[in-house]
Amino acid sequence: MEERKITQVVAALIWDGPRFLVCRRPPEKKRGMLWEFVGGKVEPGETKREALIRECREELDITVEPGSEFITVVHEYPDIKVELTLFSARIREGTPKLLEHTEMAWITADECDRYEFCPADTDILKRLKKTAGHLITAETSGIFATAMLPDTDSDTVIFLHEDFASAAAVRELLFSCLPNGKMPVLVSVEGVDWDRDLSPWAADGVFRGQCFSGGAPEYLIRLTEKLLPALESKLPLSPKRRILAGYSLAGLFALWSGFQTDLFCGIASVSGSLWFDGFAEFVREGSLSPSVKSVYLSLGDKEKNAKNPRMARVETATSEIARLLRKKTGLAVPFELNSGGHFRDVPERIAKGLYYLIEHPED
Repeated sequence: MEERKITQVVAALIWDGPRFLVCRRPPEKKRGMLWEFVGGKVEPGETKREALIRECREELDITVEPGSEFITVVHEYPDIKVELTLFSARIREGTPKLLEHTEMAWITADECDRYEFCPADTDILKRLKKTAGHLITAETSGIFATAMLPDTDSDTVIFLHEDFASAAAVRELLFSCLPNGKMPVLVSVEGVDWDRDLSPWAADGVFRGQCFSGGAPEYLIRLTEKLLPALESKLPLSPKRRILAGYSLAGLFALWSGFQTDLFCGIASVSGSLWFDGFAEFVREGSLSPSVKSVYLSLGDKEKNAKNPRMARVETATSEIARLLRKKTGLAVPFELNSGGHFRDVPERIAKGLYYLIEHPED
């Protein structure tokens, strides 16, 4: 029998916090009334991402920004054999409208079993349940925390200032490298105003119209005295180890917080904005909390090539801060240089830092 030709199909995993968008096919279409991720066939001359953008405009009247490829599956129906590539995506413009489907719903991975999906989505749903399921949420003062629980009980909790989709990607990377029983509770913290809440003191911005207003002291109180207790009261185990991690300005905030509170035993500043005006002097004059037993710092090796002269000193500043921390605390404080600029391999870089802290609870 002749091999059936494979049709290239794309679909969008559109995130809004821990929820993603699914739509129900109309009854007159094949696989009618089943749920699916929005998308369709790749037309001749289109890239997969171009096809995804077009399909989302045609079916939902929205413009999406495709992110990384989440998964590719091959499935053979009686009428067609498809290779389906699912991309993580975010809505850039518009509000979803039902132009071709009968219903839409924003659901979490834990709610998938309530919906009957197209058979091609079976492996997608299994992966979503593993990497984006087992959730506990909390919200205070507009700040949202989503805890992703491991398969086994854990008393290690990592607080990461990243959107849920990025945190879920980090979680999947940790699943692939950590031995059984070491997977932590990973918490995505969203809803912060980065320039205000994560800047330790007021400073000029580095981009036009930007201003760092120095709201970190007030935000740290909201985080540690309101959000953390609200979330941890719902966890199956009381945390014995808390790790605070962040990328870019959130990496600056994580390290600064280690000087302000004794709640965290591990700090990861990944591609952290340690060029921030006066921060090296702050580290030189301040004292890291004795509760902090392990610190990890990293950068991309091209970040020092930034056009902005303040940001271009990031490698020199981070190296100096690592040296100061080693001298003042006796901790190992690794400073790792990764390949590329600031926006390359973000989940991978975060996962490397978290893996180090999990495997080295005390330097």
